[in-house]
Amino acid sequence: MNWRVLLSTVGFLLAGAALGYASLAAGPLPAVTSIIFLVILLARFRSQPEQPGGYMLGAGLAGAGILFKVIAGCLPPSCHYDIITPIVGVVFIVVALVGAALLVRAVRQHRF
Repeated sequence: MNWRVLLSTVGFLLAGAALGYASLAAGPLPAVTSIIFLVILLARFRSQPEQPGGYMLGAGLAGAGILFKVIAGCLPPSCHYDIITPIVGVVFIVVALVGAALLVRAVRQHRF
């Protein structure tokens, strides 16, 4: 087992979770930052699929978890959310699934 690759993947997973949370909590600037970081990582996904995979899995799970917790805890009429909130939650789930697929690809390439 390649511990260096595994630990860096865990680091990217945690960074993705932190930026996924920040993109929802702090507004558009962290969201743009996380997208730019994702584009940089995707530029080299063929040689190192575990990095964008871990990042996307972390960001997707954190974002979807937060949004669906908000939706589940919102009881009308005292609480309401925008119609785009569930759509963004689904986008975060898709990001997490693509990240998981990239991690499976890394396992198949024996990167770990």
